[in-house]
Amino acid sequence: MSKSRGKRLVYIPEELIEQILELRSRGESISKFVEEAVALAIKAGRIGLTPERVWEIIDVLYLQRVLGGAFIPQEVMNYIMEGMYKDRKDEFLKLWFESGKIHGRYLRERFNDPVKALKCFLEATRWDLNEVSIIRSENGVFRLRCISSALSLEATEMLCHFLQGIINGFSYKIQGVEYLKGMIIVEFNPNTQQVRSS
Repeated sequence: MSKSRGKRLVYIPEELIEQILELRSRGESISKFVEEAVALAIKAGRIGLTPERVWEIIDVLYLQRVLGGAFIPQEVMNYIMEGMYKDRKDEFLKLWFESGKIHGRYLRERFNDPVKALKCFLEATRWDLNEVSIIRSENGVFRLRCISSALSLEATEMLCHFLQGIINGFSYKIQGVEYLKGMIIVEFNPNTQQVRSS
């Protein structure tokens, strides 16, 4: 004999109800929609993700799709990158910079806080980064730091050019760049316009 499952009354702001009414599919009830949303939030919580973090990751994946990003096996990617880096390094690094500019422009247009979106983007994409931090100093300058125990010197340089392109796409001025195998530090100022560099 099964026990009947109890239900509790939960208050939801009217503005959310209106948005739910717009989004419902298959003619489902508001109760069913909310029940499914809460169940998914619980599943995310069990693997250590907040609903906000899940949304950020989904938004990043959408960004990749819009901008033509592709997921390919890491071994294949390494092979392509090593060959291109060896044979046509300058051209290849310029492509990374230009691709970064497009990403930066899109992040700037789509998000109220493109710097926060950049951090999420780096954490969610496949650069094998152990640490991503972006700290803003009292004078308003951002310091972006990426650390990876897995990146080769070549991959580090590619990512560094990509990041410079993104910041250029934000129209922020890069004030300093340092990198060595597995570590990148970029300082940039959102209060001044970026002069194009390669």
